[in-house]
Amino acid sequence: MAEQINKRSSSAAENGHAGGKKARANGEVKQEEEEAEEAKVSQEEESAKTGPLVVATTMSMDDPQIDVRIAVGLLHCHACLLPLKPPVLKCEAAHVVCSGCRGNHGQLCRRTAAYAHCAELDAIVGAAKVACAHAPYGCDSYVVYGAAAEHQRACPCAPCSCPDPGCGFRGSTAALLGHFATDHPWSVTQISYAKPCRLAVPLPRRCHVLVGEDDRAMFLVVSPSPCGVGVGAAVCVACVRANGDDAAAAQYKCKLWVEVPTNSDNMVMMTSKVRSSDLSGGFPAAEQGMFLVVPPELLHEVSGETPILSIRIDRAAPATPRARSLRRLQ
Repeated sequence: MAEQINKRSSSAAENGHAGGKKARANGEVKQEEEEAEEAKVSQEEESAKTGPLVVATTMSMDDPQIDVRIAVGLLHCHACLLPLKPPVLKCEAAHVVCSGCRGNHGQLCRRTAAYAHCAELDAIVGAAKVACAHAPYGCDSYVVYGAAAEHQRACPCAPCSCPDPGCGFRGSTAALLGHFATDHPWSVTQISYAKPCRLAVPLPRRCHVLVGEDDRAMFLVVSPSPCGVGVGAAVCVACVRANGDDAAAAQYKCKLWVEVPTNSDNMVMMTSKVRSSDLSGGFPAAEQGMFLVVPPELLHEVSGETPILSIRIDRAAPATPRARSLRRLQ
């Protein structure tokens, strides 16, 4: 009997020891699960504050492409407020700036003792592309966001307007040329640079359309109205383009002269730089640039002959960097 009681006591002790080990094990597992859950919540809260982690990878044109929407401010420098350009830096206050804006940013932010290079953001800024703003007019280019403004200034699809009152056509220079040829009674003539072209003196609010055979540049030869020269006429030339002020745009100069074929003694002549216009304000006005004044003696020649307008357009040398910088300062 005593032996049986001892066995039962020993068995109960072993069961109690095993139960205690199991309870401790369950408690440890529960504690680990609670710690893991707390870590997960902490990670989600930190991610909500700083945004998701971005891993920089090497991308190529063969990588899949997606269209996304993003707040523009995330791609702009905190100092100059312009699109970020690599290398991108981040100050101690987590402001992202262009590398050349550290000095300006230091005057605005009190925590700029040190900057860290954001390689991950460099990859995004260098790869984020947007469609050209002139896509409705035929441009199918996607350009890096930081260079979009530069592209748009030189985009050949930048729109110009039809100058004829009441006509609302607007399109690229190529589309506008087709519009002139089909929807208006204006002659279109192809010209060679550095060679004269003979035309009739245009009537007020009428024009000749000239197209350079090499670069397809388009020029309008017009007689503004009113021209402010009494019963005479004024003739001016404009290159039709929206990006004429761009430093890289081709420049032109012209020579205009009007004469009567049988009386070369009566002639007027002018040489000037060709101005550019997108024609959004209509036909170029005489007061907007230089123009050739044709006196009534030539327009109404006693012999009855029709005066001839000759025009020669030449390519001009582009402005030097110093000249462009001086022009910006004026």
